[in-house]
Amino acid sequence: MDEYLSERQQVEQVKAWVKENAAWAIGGLVIGFALLFGMKQWNLYTARQAQVAAEQYQSVLQALSSGDTAGADKMVKTLRDDYSRTPYPDLANLAYVRFDVEGGRLEAAATRLQSVVQATRDPELALVARLRLARVQASLGKYDDAQKTLGDTRSAVFDDVRGDVLFQKGDKTAAVDAWNAALSAGESRGVDRQIIELKIGAAGGSVKATAQGGKP
Repeated sequence: MDEYLSERQQVEQVKAWVKENAAWAIGGLVIGFALLFGMKQWNLYTARQAQVAAEQYQSVLQALSSGDTAGADKMVKTLRDDYSRTPYPDLANLAYVRFDVEGGRLEAAATRLQSVVQATRDPELALVARLRLARVQASLGKYDDAQKTLGDTRSAVFDDVRGDVLFQKGDKTAAVDAWNAALSAGESRGVDRQIIELKIGAAGGSVKATAQGGKP
């Protein structure tokens, strides 16, 4: 009998708890469903944004290929203002940089690359932009600026470009050292060993023994 009363008391306690907390429980369920619905809507929204931005990016490429710089400028601005959470504003600017470089507008290219370096949310794109900016700055004769852009980042690609900048500056010894560092890097993807070896030879240097196998 006591066990029955104990169970009955437990049931009554549960009923009382439900009665007292029903509003909170239901509210929690409503909030949970709202959050799930909101997340789904957000994912749909971001997917639509990415699709529209991708289409706008393709339009930028088409405008540049046809020489419509006014149209390209307008679309790049739209990408920057309305689709900054997607990678397409950065990609559009990098495409524009190539257009400027091919047209000899190096100052414009440098300005656009600097904006990508400063504004991009993608660390990989930032590295690409820095490499291209250093090359453009070196082409403008701004060798110190190019070296500052490369900074202390060490990789085969960065050391290769660093060697190019130093060679253009006239410091062949430092250029050879940088190229050998590129060959010695543990990860040498993105560079052509044969071309680097040719550059070393053209600068009057030699490939160091530690660089022969691409390992330090």
